[in-house]
Amino acid sequence: MKKLIKILLILLGVVLLVTLGFWVFNSMTSEQEEVKEMPSSSSQEITERPQKEEKNLEDELKEKGDQLAEEYPNSLEYRVYDLDTEKTYSYTNDEEDKIYETASIVKVAVAMLLFHEKEAAQEELTDEEAQRMSDMILSSDNEATTALLNESLGGFESLQMIFDDLDMNDTTVNLGNWGNSTTTAKDQMKLLKELYLPSEYITEEAQDYIIDLMTQIDDDQSWGVYAGSDDVSFKNGWLTDGVSGVWIVTSIGKVTQGDKSYLAVALSDENETEEAGRQVIEELVQVTSEYLL
Repeated sequence: MKKLIKILLILLGVVLLVTLGFWVFNSMTSEQEEVKEMPSSSSQEITERPQKEEKNLEDELKEKGDQLAEEYPNSLEYRVYDLDTEKTYSYTNDEEDKIYETASIVKVAVAMLLFHEKEAAQEELTDEEAQRMSDMILSSDNEATTALLNESLGGFESLQMIFDDLDMNDTTVNLGNWGNSTTTAKDQMKLLKELYLPSEYITEEAQDYIIDLMTQIDDDQSWGVYAGSDDVSFKNGWLTDGVSGVWIVTSIGKVTQGDKSYLAVALSDENETEEAGRQVIEELVQVTSEYLL
């Protein structure tokens, strides 16, 4: 009898253990299924949080440019090259790649051409040429420019050589008045890249010489690309035909802040006043600096 009771107790213990194990297994399985079905609160937040869409610089320029076109009607093309990302941005309120008159920004091409010719002849600038170049860039002296073209370079037509050499295919010298030479924003950007990036056209020493002059522009001509930052090198142009009263206003150069830089070209005509043309360019340059620098 005692033996039978022992056997019954053992069997009862086995049944209890099996029942308990089965219950624990079912509990763990159901908890795992709940975890799989329920996403975490952080995952829900990530899914539901809207992604902020970053505006492209061209969107920013179009918004500001179209606004300015209402306030200061003109024809303008503006082009930017980010030296860090090597991306190009552009805006126009007219037809793309329109031809504009250069006004005095062509003086940068005159300086580059003179260095190119001197280097080819293995000659240095004379003291008179150096003074004329300084006057041409710093004070935008027209007489100094004409003297360099006629006495050092062989006449106005010599300017076409640099345009052709740099594949500035839509840029043409005006043989009657070099300031009325015509160009596009795209061609002017080609010129700036030859000035600010490694070039086979002029030496690094010549680049530095011209750029240094472009950092010392007279105060009364410090506008346009100049508005981009405290570290700029630039050249401006302004011209009126004296008949219609409208103005050509142009500006080219490099804007730097810290280790970030960009090149900028602004060509415009049909400005009601010189000041209006300046204002438009400066506001576009400021938008660019806020985005890129």
